[in-house]
Amino acid sequence: MKKQLKPILLLIVVSLIILMGCSKSTDLASPSNNNSSILKPDQANDNSENSSSQTPVTITGVFDFSTFPNTTGTFTTTGALTISGDATMFVGVISNPVAHCVVTLYAPDGIIVIHQECNFSTPIPKGQWHIVSGTGAYVNLKGNGSLTMPPNTEAMTGVIFNNSN
Repeated sequence: MKKQLKPILLLIVVSLIILMGCSKSTDLASPSNNNSSILKPDQANDNSENSSSQTPVTITGVFDFSTFPNTTGTFTTTGALTISGDATMFVGVISNPVAHCVVTLYAPDGIIVIHQECNFSTPIPKGQWHIVSGTGAYVNLKGNGSLTMPPNTEAMTGVIFNNSN
């Protein structure tokens, strides 16, 4: 009996360690805790005097969900960025009522990749987003915020900042 108990206890301890290591965090990105600066499309490599600044942005994507889970569409931004272009969204892991999506924005000066966590338990689904990578003018761009999902739309509001460190 004791020989059987040790492997079971070991399995429980290892499972707890794994689960605790994969805990969910609502801290997407904390621009106030790093040396960042505002990033505008024409300032990609400019480490300006605004070294802890974050600026408001709105990103709106309109998608055709007939090709779900790989959708295509367009996007526009206002606020700290004023760009537009094509967009794709891959709807990934779904565990009712949460989905994890990857949105890719194809801007004239580079590409921006955004991860979303969306909750479908409300009449208008909502969630969080954060910029995970970029190319070209957006290579150091980071940002995060909240989102709502009215029909065929991803309406993201939040802040962006330059994380060149």
